[in-house]
Amino acid sequence: MPMRTITNPILPGFHPDPSICRVGEDFYLVTSTFEYFPGLPIYHSKNLADWQLIGHGLSRPEQLQLPTKNPNAFGLYAPTLRFIKDRFYLVCTNVGANEGGEGNFLIWTDDIAGEWSDPIWLDTPGIDPTIFADDDGQTYYLGTHKEIYLRTIDLASGDLGPRQNIWTGSGAADPEGPHLYKKDGYYYLLISEGGTSYGHMLTMARSRSLTGPYEACPNNPVMTNRSTNLPLQAAGHADLVQDTKGNWWAVCLAVRPISYPLRHLLGRETCLLPVDWSNPWPEFGEEGHLPETIQVDTAAAPKETQKKSSKPDYVTLFEWDPTLIEEEPHGFLLHPNQTGLSDQGKLAAVFQRQTAFDQQFQATFDCRQLTDGQAGLTVFLNATHHYEGYLEKTASSQQLVFRRQIGSLWKVEKKLPYAADTVTLQLSADKETYRFSVVDEQGQAQPLGSGETKYLTTEVGGVFTGIMVGCYASASSSQQTLRVRDF
Repeated sequence: MPMRTITNPILPGFHPDPSICRVGEDFYLVTSTFEYFPGLPIYHSKNLADWQLIGHGLSRPEQLQLPTKNPNAFGLYAPTLRFIKDRFYLVCTNVGANEGGEGNFLIWTDDIAGEWSDPIWLDTPGIDPTIFADDDGQTYYLGTHKEIYLRTIDLASGDLGPRQNIWTGSGAADPEGPHLYKKDGYYYLLISEGGTSYGHMLTMARSRSLTGPYEACPNNPVMTNRSTNLPLQAAGHADLVQDTKGNWWAVCLAVRPISYPLRHLLGRETCLLPVDWSNPWPEFGEEGHLPETIQVDTAAAPKETQKKSSKPDYVTLFEWDPTLIEEEPHGFLLHPNQTGLSDQGKLAAVFQRQTAFDQQFQATFDCRQLTDGQAGLTVFLNATHHYEGYLEKTASSQQLVFRRQIGSLWKVEKKLPYAADTVTLQLSADKETYRFSVVDEQGQAQPLGSGETKYLTTEVGGVFTGIMVGCYASASSSQQTLRVRDF
């Protein structure tokens, strides 16, 4: 097969905490989603370069309740995906649930592209769970709670054995994100340290015995981009996989800063790097760094697979409620409630990830049945940091509006009279600016307003997610409907 150069990230936009497994010639990958629903997207690839969304681990609201009490810092953290005895398993943490349904859980499926089970809740503390099946058939749960610990687990019942602490890390802050692998008679423990920001790094330890003691790799950290000028930063939280030719690879998260001081906009993204295991300790990437481009000995994905991959992963906040959102062949029906973008609650909104710095979004809103409310396009970090252009209708007026909110400060920056009940809104992005426009009947974009990207970066206003672009609506009363097309 020909060598092919691919550019990181392999899953651009908000795709943090990747976990990967291989079944035969097929690779499957899952990432964190925090407060967005459906949650835990499942991607499939034949070649590690071209990925197609095939489903979600959490697709039914009755599986669990996502927290609504704080913006983009709670919800679904750091899943692990494994294939054990002909069945797929996911373990994950739901952090900060409003009432019940908080903590670590296990779900399973026999059909990776189908529905997953209801959660089996696990009585065990901390975050970042993983599971490991040993050669003797015993399965283990590893978690993060001040240090890395190990317990036996029954995958059918969720019953857990006694806790054994096995490693505190290499001495840096926040040892977390453990994954365990067995190779050449050793158990290799891979974790992240330094916090999931610009000090992020991977460290490793190994032991002849599952329960330890574990000796730290003399070359720790085994991978980090801290204190470099590389375009990818904050690299860490990795999982390993071996391909059918025996080559080893890691998927990890990283960010692409847009300016100095370092600020990132698109969230933590999924990247790929080679792992050389020709020596007793693995060597990651290029001299322990995550490179921007890598060579992959693989063929391009079929065109039909690439076409299927182009559909966005449409999500909403907290719960996909059919009384608020209905999917149609070319768009959505929104039935707005009184919840707005600045409220921390379920609302009539559909989002997709911003995946490139230079990107354009457009949607057409049919607001004939909207009598007293607003509908439009938003660039959204969280409930306190977002910009939007929208059509506003009241009993006495109808106008286009551009509004921005940055923390506790918000301002309506422009109002334009607008008579039609249908409007096409456009959002154009580059590294510095978001520009909102209204598209006229001749297809020409007329400016509505603009805002700086820097105020929507994680360092200014966010925590663990990234920029989402959404179509939304809110209204003062119920029984109103609008149609969104071509988003």
